[in-house]
Amino acid sequence: MRIPDIETYDDGRRPIKELYNQFLKLQDEGWIYEKIYTSKGIWQGKQISLPIISFRTKKEGRAFWVLSGVHGEEPAGPNAMAEGIEYVRELGKKHSVVFIPLCNPLGYVRDWRYTDMARLSMEVEGKSVGDSEHWLLDLKNPKVPRRKKPSCLESKALTAYIVKLCKDYPPIMSIDFHEDAYLNMGYVYSQGEKAEKDPIARRVVKVLFDNGIPMKMNGKDVFGHEIYDGVIGAEKDSSMDELLATEKIYYLGKVVRKNYAQTAIVVETPVLTMPLEARAKAHLEVLKSLKDFV
Repeated sequence: MRIPDIETYDDGRRPIKELYNQFLKLQDEGWIYEKIYTSKGIWQGKQISLPIISFRTKKEGRAFWVLSGVHGEEPAGPNAMAEGIEYVRELGKKHSVVFIPLCNPLGYVRDWRYTDMARLSMEVEGKSVGDSEHWLLDLKNPKVPRRKKPSCLESKALTAYIVKLCKDYPPIMSIDFHEDAYLNMGYVYSQGEKAEKDPIARRVVKVLFDNGIPMKMNGKDVFGHEIYDGVIGAEKDSSMDELLATEKIYYLGKVVRKNYAQTAIVVETPVLTMPLEARAKAHLEVLKSLKDFV
């Protein structure tokens, strides 16, 4: 795969081409590579296109799902995934793994959170590559989806890929690496059935704290979600993480069951008070610790 040498937003993050070069090492190790979708947009006055890519072990069955880069202004996750590609490879020697390390490549290049917006707005809804409302059941009428159509082409392709792959790679657990640009402390979402009581979520909180991340142990996040001992319980946020942790979805005009993750973790590190290098290091330590979570 040829990746164009595109200038990447510079806040200390790795150039986009360097990320792809690191991730593609898994293909050389015999992992199955797939291009999920090619995102297209304008950057510095020019049309650019970049693929959303996935890797998985040849061995099917109950799998670890590792995702990052859903929001482009949160670079620590993709940088840690590139730095720690050897740990992903090692995890794949013992377990089935699905690895989607850069869900929003155009966002990463431009430092944009969404496909259509650079930053979170409380007034305008941005279109995230992780939007999953068209699969998830309406909270008031569980016989219909929350949204009739995908919010954008990226979310359509990425979520369809996830649903398809859950059949042959049912998730043992999923972990999604994010950041929070509005708080000065970190926390963890736990979308699985044990919610804030999930012991794996608590262990991830400890890994982050032990690696220098100040953790918000109680109170609320920017969206008003309650935090318990550093963990936010299962939230109906229409994310890919909720999708991965959901058993019943809306598919082809009816409600069906799918394989789901009993543990679904979302890491959130604070952008306001910590340099990127420190945040990425903490993400890397969480990645390294995955082997201990079974």
